[in-house]
Amino acid sequence: MISPEFLHCLAIALSIGLGAIGAALGQGLGGFSALESMSRQEMGRTQTFRTMIIGLAFIESGVILALVVTLIMLFSNISKISMGVAIAEIGIALMMGIVATSISIASSLAVKSSLYSISRQPIFANKILTLMLVLQSLMEAPIVFSLIMAFVLIAKFKPDLSILYGFKFFASALTMTLGSIGPCIGQGIFAKESCKAVGLNKTAYSKIFTFSVINGAVIETSLIFSLLVSLLIIFLPISTVDPILSVVIFVVAAFTMGTGSIGPGSATGHVGSKSVYQVAINPENYSTLFRSNILAQAFIESGAIYSLVVALILLINLAK
Repeated sequence: MISPEFLHCLAIALSIGLGAIGAALGQGLGGFSALESMSRQEMGRTQTFRTMIIGLAFIESGVILALVVTLIMLFSNISKISMGVAIAEIGIALMMGIVATSISIASSLAVKSSLYSISRQPIFANKILTLMLVLQSLMEAPIVFSLIMAFVLIAKFKPDLSILYGFKFFASALTMTLGSIGPCIGQGIFAKESCKAVGLNKTAYSKIFTFSVINGAVIETSLIFSLLVSLLIIFLPISTVDPILSVVIFVVAAFTMGTGSIGPGSATGHVGSKSVYQVAINPENYSTLFRSNILAQAFIESGAIYSLVVALILLINLAK
């Protein structure tokens, strides 16, 4: 039989181990892109090197936050780990590790395209760097929300936490884990094309910058829905009439909202990437492109809204 101590140690390993995978892959891609850009354009080597260092630091942020949560679990004040706590810690570890990896890889795509643009427009490097930093900052939302949820969950731990509450907290973490994947994919796809678009047409920078900030926020919509459901799962009580059914409903609501966010998050990023490319090629059509893009993304987000409605109905019926 698997002991709580084993699951506790496994959670510690998963949190930092999974997070390190993404950071390593992302920084490898960023470093390779910097060397490639330097070989392509000698004039912008200083700007390329500076952008690479700053970009790699952002890529590292995900695994650093995963390390923080890992250390908290490692030096936990709970004298004896119950099975409930161990199960909840597995959920937290998967959340921090998977989200950190997703963020790191997505962020590396922004770095890669920014370095490509600098090699094409070395004199314009500062503005390209600014755009990259803004997009990377927007990408940090999933891992920041996950960190907050990890703190909230850990604050709820008690030495005698039951298995049912362990699975309930696991469901809360699962919501954020699945709910972050789509927005991370979407942000990576969009940031890659947005940073590349500046290199194609520097005169359209102001339009591309405004377009990118708004789109980055829209892509995060389904993540906000997941955060709401995750918080509700934490604070709603387990029914005393049928506690097992309550936990099953929590898990079902988590899957409903989490998986329902993957498609919309990815698709809005894909639509935005095609639109920002057209903004660079045809800046005179910015207004039409912007309206069409927002309308398309609004329809796409309906999938996440439907998932939110179903998850809320499940949780509201449980609370009655």
